[in-house]
Amino acid sequence: MACRLRLPGFQVPMQRCTQCESPLAKSDAACVHCGQLVNPVKPKSFRKKFGKLVTAMFILSAVLSVVALFTNYVGSFITCLAVTVALLMVKKSADEMSSSEQ
Repeated sequence: MACRLRLPGFQVPMQRCTQCESPLAKSDAACVHCGQLVNPVKPKSFRKKFGKLVTAMFILSAVLSVVALFTNYVGSFITCLAVTVALLMVKKSADEMSSSEQ
């Protein structure tokens, strides 16, 4: 039967290391005993979202380039092709940027 004291300054149980269960202070960045990071920094998801957005825009631009060959509903073929090539370069750059993060 676990009994916990409810003291005025201590409403929350003390944080513990996930690997060795030693108590941690709020200001600790790593465990004193085993060296494991307390709250490891998660990778930014902005890069992944940006990469997905650029990929979707590239695919849309490529489809519109093909449509521009046969219809007059979209811009000229040269414009769509130029945008597609520019988005391809941005997409490759975004892929390299997100792969270097890992």
